[in-house]
Amino acid sequence: MKKTMMMALTVTMLGIGSVASASTDYSHYSDTELGGLRAKIQKAPLEEQISYRHEWHKRLAELGPDKGQRSWGSPEGERCHRRGNRLQEKLGLNDSQRIKLKEIREKQFSFVVAERKELLSLNRELHAESFKESPDKNKIDELSDKIGKKHASLARLKSRHLSELASLLTPAQRNKIQALRDARELRGHYGRNFQ
Repeated sequence: MKKTMMMALTVTMLGIGSVASASTDYSHYSDTELGGLRAKIQKAPLEEQISYRHEWHKRLAELGPDKGQRSWGSPEGERCHRRGNRLQEKLGLNDSQRIKLKEIREKQFSFVVAERKELLSLNRELHAESFKESPDKNKIDELSDKIGKKHASLARLKSRHLSELASLLTPAQRNKIQALRDARELRGHYGRNFQ
C-alpha cells in the first residue's frame, strides 16, 4: 500500500513538474511587457496562465501595498486603479469612507502578502521533499498540515477584511457591493478557466 501510494505521488509530482517546466518563464519580461500580455494570456493553455499569474503576483508582492495596484504604468496597473475608482463611484462612497477604505485595503494587503510568501515557501519545501529519492513521509505530512493552516489563515483574513469593509458601508452600499460581486461571479471572474 505504501509503495503504491509513493509511486502515485511520484507520478503526480512528475506530472506537475513537467507542466511547470513546459510553461514560459516570465521572469525575464519587463513589467510593461508582462502587463501587455494580459489579454493574450487569457486564451493561453492553463499552465501558461498559472506561470503568468505566479510571476504577476510575485512582482506585486515585492512592491508593497502603496504601489501594488497602480504599478508599472502598465495597462493592468491602470485598470486596477480605474476599477477601484469605479467601485467607489458605484457605491457612492463619501470622502471619509474613501480614506478608511484605503486604510483597510493597505492593512489587508500587508497581511495577505506575508501569508502568501509563507505559503509559497511551504509549497516549495513540500515539492522539494516529495522529489527526494527517499521522501520523509512525516515531513510531508507536517508540511501539508502547515499549508492547510495557511489556507485557513488566509480565509480568516479575507473574512475579517470583508467584515471591516461591511462595517464601513451603509446597508444600501452593502447590498450594492453584494450585487456587484454576484454579477461578477456569474460572468466567471472568480476561478476563470480553472473549472
